[in-house]
Amino acid sequence: MNGHTQYSKPRSVMVTGAGGNLGGKAVEALGAAPWCERILGTVFGNEDPQFSDAARVKLTLVRTDLSHVTPALDAAMVGIEGLLHCAAANPIPEATWEEAAISFDMIQALGLAALRHGVKRAVFLSSNHVMGGYKDAPLAETIGPGGLTTRLPPAPGTHWFNGIETVDSTGYAASKLMGERCMALLAAESGGRMTTVTIRIGWVLRGENKASGINYSGTPGGAASEAGLDTASATALRWFRAMWLSNRDFAQLIEKSLTANPVGWPGPAILVNGNSRNRDMGWSLEEAQAWLGYDPQDDLYVELQKA
Repeated sequence: MNGHTQYSKPRSVMVTGAGGNLGGKAVEALGAAPWCERILGTVFGNEDPQFSDAARVKLTLVRTDLSHVTPALDAAMVGIEGLLHCAAANPIPEATWEEAAISFDMIQALGLAALRHGVKRAVFLSSNHVMGGYKDAPLAETIGPGGLTTRLPPAPGTHWFNGIETVDSTGYAASKLMGERCMALLAAESGGRMTTVTIRIGWVLRGENKASGINYSGTPGGAASEAGLDTASATALRWFRAMWLSNRDFAQLIEKSLTANPVGWPGPAILVNGNSRNRDMGWSLEEAQAWLGYDPQDDLYVELQKA
């Protein structure tokens, strides 16, 4: 793409959902990044997240409803150079259509505010569930290892049995897909003022995020054993394991997404997968490697052997 030859790292970054799993880990990653001088974190309700000293010294928290931009949030965004949007009305795949609609309202409101405030890089955490249809036949038969690129047509919604009931993530996935399109539109309409990175993020568990915690139920803390699984549950387990993104790979991906120079990108908005380097997974990392310089270090199956 043209322009942006002098792209500089954003010194001030807004992180939405700072009280959540992904937002909290992103705040810690930015706290440790020398190039980041200021972090504006948004939290909901009575959330009281705890952070390291390195993160706290840079961090200002704002309690706000992100479905619309309040005067307080608008004022706090003055001078923000980077936006990392992690928040959702309900951050789990079982989110209702009503919750998914609110999540999309957040994306629109924040994206337009970022454009108005001159944010130069916006990063949106989408989801692998946008491609959930590729878990099962007939789409599963069209891809091999590394074949699931972001160039393929989306297939929103994963379906699986969690041990109690059948789960359908279509509402959650649809809101993420619309967010992807919104990010691309904002970048295109910015006249070169904003570039955007959308990441179809994998599965990042809370805390230590151990590979052994990934299980066929699709729920943290669910049954993780491979013994006695039927064919459908074994398929779900392989699919979810392929989605694992380790804490250090997540931190690297967030940093690269905010700081990568867009010279050489195919356009002002890019879309990448966000997984660790898990053996034989369908997800392709070629776009993230080529455009962001992402170099994941971890493999779920190597970690499982250590356990």
